[in-house]
Amino acid sequence: MENIPVCHKRKRDPSPNAQNAKRPARETGCNGAPQHECLSRSRRPPRLSAPFDRIQEPVTLNELTELLHFALLGKTGRVKQPSWCRLRGQSRLAGVNVVVLEGMTQDLFYAHYLHFPHLRSAFRTRCSFTPSPGSSICSIFGSQVSGSESSVVSHGELEGLRWHPVIQRFGVATRGLTAYTLTLEERIKKHFPVKGMPGSEDCVCTLCDDIITDSSPLYGLDCEMCVTEQGYELARVSLVDSRGRCLLDQLVKPENRILNYLTRFSGITRAMLQPITTTLRDVQSKLKELLPRDAVLVGHSLDNDLRALKLIHPHVIDTSLLYKRDFGQRFKLKVLAEAILLKQIQTEEVKGHDPREDAQAALELAQYFITTGPRQVVQQHVGGLWGDNQSLPESPVRHTHTEDYRFSEVLQRSGQSAVFIGHRADIPLALSNQQWHSSDREVLSSFRRRIEEDPPSLSVVQFSDSRLLLSQHMVCVRLREMCVVFAGPLPPAYTEREVKKLFRSCGTIRNVRMLNTHTLHAEVEFELLEGAQLAVETLNGLLLQEAPCKVQRPVKESMLDLDVFLAALRDDPLNANLIYAARLKASVNHTRVPAKVNGNMLHAKYPEHPVKDNVLGANGDERHASSSEPCEDERHASSSEPCEDERHVSSSEPCEDERHASSSEPCEDERHASSSEPCEDERHASSSEPCEDDLRHNLRDTFGQFGTIEGIIMPTTTTRKRRHAFIKYQSCSSVKAALSSPVELWDRKSSACLALTPPHLPSWVSMETTPLGYPPGNQDQEVEHAMRKLDGRVRKLFKSLPDHTLSIVLLPGVTGPHGNLTGLCFLEVKQATPPHPNHLPEHACV
Repeated sequence: MENIPVCHKRKRDPSPNAQNAKRPARETGCNGAPQHECLSRSRRPPRLSAPFDRIQEPVTLNELTELLHFALLGKTGRVKQPSWCRLRGQSRLAGVNVVVLEGMTQDLFYAHYLHFPHLRSAFRTRCSFTPSPGSSICSIFGSQVSGSESSVVSHGELEGLRWHPVIQRFGVATRGLTAYTLTLEERIKKHFPVKGMPGSEDCVCTLCDDIITDSSPLYGLDCEMCVTEQGYELARVSLVDSRGRCLLDQLVKPENRILNYLTRFSGITRAMLQPITTTLRDVQSKLKELLPRDAVLVGHSLDNDLRALKLIHPHVIDTSLLYKRDFGQRFKLKVLAEAILLKQIQTEEVKGHDPREDAQAALELAQYFITTGPRQVVQQHVGGLWGDNQSLPESPVRHTHTEDYRFSEVLQRSGQSAVFIGHRADIPLALSNQQWHSSDREVLSSFRRRIEEDPPSLSVVQFSDSRLLLSQHMVCVRLREMCVVFAGPLPPAYTEREVKKLFRSCGTIRNVRMLNTHTLHAEVEFELLEGAQLAVETLNGLLLQEAPCKVQRPVKESMLDLDVFLAALRDDPLNANLIYAARLKASVNHTRVPAKVNGNMLHAKYPEHPVKDNVLGANGDERHASSSEPCEDERHASSSEPCEDERHVSSSEPCEDERHASSSEPCEDERHASSSEPCEDERHASSSEPCEDDLRHNLRDTFGQFGTIEGIIMPTTTTRKRRHAFIKYQSCSSVKAALSSPVELWDRKSSACLALTPPHLPSWVSMETTPLGYPPGNQDQEVEHAMRKLDGRVRKLFKSLPDHTLSIVLLPGVTGPHGNLTGLCFLEVKQATPPHPNHLPEHACV
């Protein structure tokens, strides 16, 4: 309808300049905007953002994979936008890079915050991350993608695969290792040692869990036997882990007299076993020590090996049953290794089999089958293994199926490349796309070479130097001390309740401890840094019963660089244009702002009223504290009931904080009231509590006088009423106006300061972790050096990324029997231009 007037105007214009009249119509683009503006919008670089209110909630691994799926597949792959963030310009992304810092947690990052200059400044989106059991890298590549066009299988192909023995057993979908472990019925049918079954009475059980996951570790096992008077007995055993390291290679002395060494197959001779004293029981004990509780044993015809070991293990993968043949026949390990792995084992040049080589071959065969999937295994090796030289039938007609497929498989089908560079691990990705290195320096060098040669669509890089830090380092460093202030001397009769009443105006109090030294002092611990900072700025030097009270930080070695730490937090991109407001009350009926801010008239809808100065000053500036001039802080109290302001309460003159209470009923503070005398802290309000939405609306009306507000966060509290809030503005000028102009809320003046706590942190104190026994000293400097080096590697890697690459740095956190340690997720799209002026650090605003 918008183009109709333009068309009429062109038709009515008979002049020779009609061509000029048509020009604006040709140059208009989408929604009637000029064409050059539409082109500039289409060329805008991709960007990622998260709603301010959503940052408070931690991100889960499933939500992170949602973002990865959309970033690489997009709407063309029928993948929806993630629910927790917004990625604009997805089609213009150059790629996605994920860096996983193994062993790192959120509290480790903030305990060493000053040693991560790149991470804290280059990434403007930062969220807490909920740790999950198992490998995050394995979960990323193995995540299921549903509804993707790239995961379509042709009908004719399915018809050709249907009757293959491998497909009949495992299907066509790529799954985790748990789909290929033998069930209890299968182990009984294949004559594996099973607890309680005949023939297994003298077998030993491993120390294993009942449940395993797709990230459980794989171990290759192979044994060699000799013939004795009692039949086949163990003569040699080898065990390798998923990284190919040999954990055990031991000759074993059979209990009975040997009749045949089977040297042609086992490679064992009489001379080799003569000095051996190791028994079967010794090997069983060693295996029980080496195998973790969720271990999965892999072998070829593994039932023979476990019977020789007299060992019961419930989680097994038999490669002779993975690569199935018709009529129950099995491939030899040598044939599979040559056809699948392109390796020569059990050659005639070598006398006997090498169990280490056989265990490694079986392990790699299982890893290949799991990561590649049964359908591609059959497609790629149908001629070489199963004797069919013709390819499987294809159909030009493609049908959409709703089956879920692995992320790595979907990327491969869509023509996108994925690569993993890090330490050796079992992940659902083709081995040709994995690069394993033993050090972080090699990992970084390998990644930079790959980026220069052929940048992949998805790259996952693993740095693991930090793994040992969590087990060696005392995490509890300054996090609690930064939120603590000491106050004193206090009046001799001062109680803990009165201290809380005095300091709660600055922030939520976690704990108060009275110190009975020569004079009375108090240790006040806040939930947030802002509370401690406001207490030092506004309450230091306060006169209590005509004596000044000093409020100060703890004086300790760990606090010497606190000012530097606080300055860095103010410059944090997450705290840009963010202020912390305190002394908020629950009523929503009375709110006043000054008529002028910085000399400009405000269009306030509230009546102008003189501002009452009831914020306590420093340097001994006592306001309303004189006993001869009582302060009426209650708006509807009679003149015969003078009230001391809640910040100047003496023990002998209790304050009534209720506006309509009589002098005979002193009010308990809402946070410390007894059940028998509930306190109503509302002004002109009924007994019902106003809802949080009303409070947010009133805060927007009040602080919105200074500029546009992006969002408001109300910190969680154990009480019904909220006294503090974080307010996010769109511009620096709004922050300046809010901090330089007094605001009176509900008959009291609020306090405000620049925010120090990033929005995703609910509390600084809650991050504190139990010390892990690492002695302080010079080794702390080694840890700090390791942290700086880790940040430097991330910086170099980020610098090597192509422009418009979505960069994600994941601190996966830690899961354990004594609780989980929260992780951290950094997100940013690398831009070719400097950051927008709206994202300047806070100190540039004030």
